[in-house]
Amino acid sequence: MLVLNAEQIRPLATMPALIECLRAAFAAEWVVPVRQVVSSPGGDGDRLLVSMPAFSPEGGGVVKLATVFPDNPAHGRPTVQAAILVFSDAGKPVALLDGTFVTLLRTGAASALASTYLSRTNSAHLVIIGTGALAPHMAAAHCAARPISRVSVCGRRRERARETASVIRSVVDSHVEVLVPESVEDTVGVADIVSCCTSSALPVLAGKWLRPGTFVDLVGSFSPTKREADDDVMRSSRVFVDTLQGTLSEAGDVIDPIERGVIDRNCIEGELADLVRGHVTGRRSDDEIIVFKAVGTAIEDLAAAQLIVSATSDGGVGQNAQGLAAMPDVIPHGF
Repeated sequence: MLVLNAEQIRPLATMPALIECLRAAFAAEWVVPVRQVVSSPGGDGDRLLVSMPAFSPEGGGVVKLATVFPDNPAHGRPTVQAAILVFSDAGKPVALLDGTFVTLLRTGAASALASTYLSRTNSAHLVIIGTGALAPHMAAAHCAARPISRVSVCGRRRERARETASVIRSVVDSHVEVLVPESVEDTVGVADIVSCCTSSALPVLAGKWLRPGTFVDLVGSFSPTKREADDDVMRSSRVFVDTLQGTLSEAGDVIDPIERGVIDRNCIEGELADLVRGHVTGRRSDDEIIVFKAVGTAIEDLAAAQLIVSATSDGGVGQNAQGLAAMPDVIPHGF
């Protein structure tokens, strides 16, 4: 069996290739059973084990097992850790991948794919709210999809934001200016794209800060009890999601305002697959504010795994990653 760690995966899954791989995946008719979530002992009783399978029509597929341990960042470990087992069409296990790293990659790629339909084509200023492990990957992904020339990094702790900004500088083109602004509100007010990747239970983004035409990317929260955007964001925006099933069971940014009557269930205009297949229209004007809410789907894991495993035939496995931008695999959540 092929076993690949993060350093071996890194050169096999470039962001532009992964974005296009996901585009093809969301256009395909893959089988994605409902994920299973069970409680895991320890911590404050909020630890989870998540099982996420996905299969191609031919029978090949993946199963990702992920642990969600909210107490990990206090010990310098990621909140989410995972492994991905890849099966052939004959049901044979053929590869074991570092699922933690793959999850970071494909999460960024999915948002970048959504951005190609929902953000303005000339988007140049990206704001990242959050300083955890996902932040550098979100920056790299959005920079791969749009002509970003400035990235502003916002977090509760300026020192952590500066550390994250330093990592982001190493993974984006040299012409991209990476800053840590004084004011989140003022920075969001001049942004083209705002990507929230926090573990906050309370909103970190206010609708009153947004200017017309902003694309809002919400990826940090995957719990019905947590939110990154306030009611004004949701009320003033067109809303798209990665999957409807996942959103209505896990996304507090959508579930909470629907339950309180702030927005209607019908405000969700479509899934990422609908955008890719042309079933719904993405951005219609330069003035509308659009939200993309993602909680993740095993389709993305399967697409990423296929790209990575197929790339091994090109001799990439085992080659070192010198000369490539090195993202740390462990950056404690900071927001």
